[in-house]
Amino acid sequence: MYKALYPRTLIVLAVIIFSIIWLVPTFYGKDIKNWPSKTINLGLDLQGGMHVILGVKTDKAINDEMGHLATTLKEALADKKIPFSDVKFENDRVIVLSGDKDNSSKAFDYVHDTWKDYAVSRDSDVQFNLSMNPKLRSFIKDNALKQAKETIENRVDEFNVREPQIYTQGNDQIVVQLPGIIDPTRAKNLIGKTAMLEFKLVKSQEYVASTAEELKERFKGSLPAGYDVYPEREGKGKRIGLVRYYLLSKIPDMTGKHLVDARVGYDDKGLFAVDFRLSAEGGKIFGDLTSANVGKQLSIVLDNVVMSAPVIRSRITDRGQISGDFSREEALDLAVVLRAGALPVPVEIEEERTVGPTLGSDSIKKGAISLAVGTFAVVMFMIIYYSWTGLIADIALILNAVLILAGLATFNATLTFPGIAGIVLTLGMAVDANVLINERIREELRAGKTARSAVDAGYKKALWTILDSHFTTITSSVILFNFGTGPLKGFAVTLTIGLLASLFTSVFVTHVIKGYILVYKRNPKTISIGLSSPKKAK
Repeated sequence: MYKALYPRTLIVLAVIIFSIIWLVPTFYGKDIKNWPSKTINLGLDLQGGMHVILGVKTDKAINDEMGHLATTLKEALADKKIPFSDVKFENDRVIVLSGDKDNSSKAFDYVHDTWKDYAVSRDSDVQFNLSMNPKLRSFIKDNALKQAKETIENRVDEFNVREPQIYTQGNDQIVVQLPGIIDPTRAKNLIGKTAMLEFKLVKSQEYVASTAEELKERFKGSLPAGYDVYPEREGKGKRIGLVRYYLLSKIPDMTGKHLVDARVGYDDKGLFAVDFRLSAEGGKIFGDLTSANVGKQLSIVLDNVVMSAPVIRSRITDRGQISGDFSREEALDLAVVLRAGALPVPVEIEEERTVGPTLGSDSIKKGAISLAVGTFAVVMFMIIYYSWTGLIADIALILNAVLILAGLATFNATLTFPGIAGIVLTLGMAVDANVLINERIREELRAGKTARSAVDAGYKKALWTILDSHFTTITSSVILFNFGTGPLKGFAVTLTIGLLASLFTSVFVTHVIKGYILVYKRNPKTISIGLSSPKKAK
């Protein structure tokens, strides 16, 4: 040990310097250019913000896939010139009807050999159905959840929220934490809007009315097959209450999947609107659609609400505009969600919590006070009970706190109130390790060993007990992190970092300091180990 003091000292100094470098941005108050770290992030409970749990309607993805399958089957059977009566999606399965047994057999064999991810079974000689196998169903649901998370991440990035936390929970939930958010209502609308953009032609003025009931009366209470009623967005100013209803096809003439950009602009009345741009492929489709329907109304539908329905005056290719008497914030948020993309399936808010900045700062004060009081009490106890050896343990304790904060900064972790509790618990365990070491040294001194021998033996005998207790707790922390949520994760992170730091400071750093004391003190046969301890070896 004593021959390796200098290399060990270099290790300790390197760790201290590294920690200080990593903590400079945190205490400097902002990110420093070209500095190898960011500031420690504060969680919702410390700086305020909102916590939202979104329920993702993954079953909608299954229905969409089966509906798409029905359309694809119709086209495929027609291309293969296999006669059929109808292909429809009904009760979680696609049903294929044929006029006779022979055609049904041909269709069955073709579908069975081509769509291997589906279970194909017969209902009768002229009818069979396709149902999705469990593996494909699970894949589609998981993919819908993943895409919804990515879309929400893109929207939040556009909203310029600092250090948001977005993660999946279970099989159909997304947790969104937005620290420091000022307008929770606006943020909630931004992340929860499906933003499904569709373009649908208005067949004629007969398909437009001032009320939904009026439309139904025109068609004698039975709407045309494949059509549904869509309300117009209620505007502001003179248009308040002047809402129209449109009878539109459920299948859009074009969707917003080809949209590549959306920005806030102005309509011909000087009101806020959203200008959008399409890809080259989308521009061609849009151009063909508009050139073939000059003089007709083209409704722009967002989440089943008609935003506007302008008359097509000429061919339009890669650019267009969505108007609707928007405020500046509404136009800005609409542009954000269109740029970020539509959610693949609808989501709904299942849980919402908002923490005010005042409550957050109050939590910081209480946490700081509890940490300071606890640390002071421990420091004084160690000095009184173990004298100079206790002071060495206190130095290690302070270094332990520095290492925890440096670890949080290194991993860009978020500090929460439970995380502060994890730090307090870690400091307690660090003290426990030093108490164990000092008591072992006392036992060796009472057995008649010299100070150097007692110190070395004390560390060796205490090492495995300390390792056992620390790694058992670290294992529990890893389990908490993997299976816990929100506050539990914050607690687990700080506890794990703190326990690793505690091992370094209590076992390594204190041993180095005691080694220097024994090497350079006048009487290396004695050591101050506190109350009721022998001062001199026998």
